Amino acid sequence: MHGKAIKFTSVFITLLICLMIIGTVSAKTYDSENASTLEDWQSVEKAMGEKGNVSPDGAITFAIPMTLNVTLDGIKLNPASERYHEFDFMRAGDKAMMVGEIGVTEEEVKNVSDMVLQSGLQVTAIHNHLLRTSPHIIWIHIYGYGDPADMAKKIRNITDYVNRGSSASESEKFQSKGINTTELDRIIGDKGSAEGGDYNYEIPRADKIQMNGYTLSPVMDVSTPISFQPLGKGNAAVIGEFALEENEVEPVVRTLTANGIEVTALHSHMITEQPRLFYVHCWATGDAAELAGIMREALNETNIKIGSESS
Repeated sequence: MHGKAIKFTSVFITLLICLMIIGTVSAKTYDSENASTLEDWQSVEKAMGEKGNVSPDGAITFAIPMTLNVTLDGIKLNPASERYHEFDFMRAGDKAMMVGEIGVTEEEVKNVSDMVLQSGLQVTAIHNHLLRTSPHIIWIHIYGYGDPADMAKKIRNITDYVNRGSSASESEKFQSKGINTTELDRIIGDKGSAEGGDYNYEIPRADKIQMNGYTLSPVMDVSTPISFQPLGKGNAAVIGEFALEENEVEPVVRTLTANGIEVTALHSHMITEQPRLFYVHCWATGDAAELAGIMREALNETNIKIGSESS
């Protein structure tokens, strides 16, 4: 009986050791896969002809400035103020998923849409973001799934056509012009970044958005960007693009309009995401801190991660 107990104990210990080894191998395999997910995107950057911005979860964003000058209500918009073509890639299995938006003039919509479709990418939305821009800018939203470098080559052909093969001028340096960015951070509840001439926020949603079997990275058009373009004496032009679920649309629209913010568009960007998202675009000028307070009030109507919650 004692011998059987010893034998059982030996078998148990052997089994436990095997499980620990398997667990270690599995962890290493996971780490290897995770490293692969976070691998550099050099081939994609080479195909795009641009350096991308890699997020902590391994997704990459390309923001390509327009060569076109755009004004709104007499204000020349900075690159960060709706003058970037943007393309976001994330790993999806052994391939990649891409969502993007291309800003074009009305006269370019047909040709660019045709180019997107002929390249094998999908057009998922065509609409304005702002009103009264000169020239009037229309946004073509696109989607793709496949080899990321191949998709990048196709996108490069399209952006070269839209930008007429010219490189955009260097991104404008941020000048506060009386805006207290520390105060804006306090009001919004997050740390902004000075880029493209504006002071910008990117507020991710707290829920998980699925598309075609994958959970989307926050950079894949499921966050709320807000940009402040300094105008002088502490004033700014604010542009917001709230990414909302169905039940959040009306409260956000009501909050914005009740406080003098012009809602300029309401629409979808994608087709197969779950739950469905709707996008509320808005524009206003005035005291930067006051505008930030209204933006925060509208953000409070949404399910977001903000500040330390988003780290």
